[in-house]
Amino acid sequence: MAPTVCKATHTGKERTKLRKPVVEKMRRDRINKCIEQLKILLKTEIKASQPCSKLEKADILEMAVIYLKNTADAHARSYSEAHAQSYADGYSRCIEETARFLSAHKQTQKHSKPVDSCQITSEIAKHGLWRPW
Repeated sequence: MAPTVCKATHTGKERTKLRKPVVEKMRRDRINKCIEQLKILLKTEIKASQPCSKLEKADILEMAVIYLKNTADAHARSYSEAHAQSYADGYSRCIEETARFLSAHKQTQKHSKPVDSCQITSEIAKHGLWRPW
């Protein structure tokens, strides 16, 4: 004879009470799984700081935070240095092109009649100089 299944009807509160431990266990399992993944990812940092001792979950999380802060700081420094170098390179190039243009313009003025502003503007456009307007 097959076992009979008793269908009990539960109210909303009763269902919540029954589900709460299951949901809590699933949440803890997710946390533990992620901490284990962090432990694997940070294995070199862990060996360097605490090679033999057993780590608590809080230790692993602290190491992850420190590692991420250090990485973010290093990234920000390198970005800042690269940005400053790029600015300096652009500034130097602008000075060189301006000097080249002015020297070419002086040569033109020595051998020809005075030029008006329209000619100067067209000369600038020919050289492809950067203009902020």
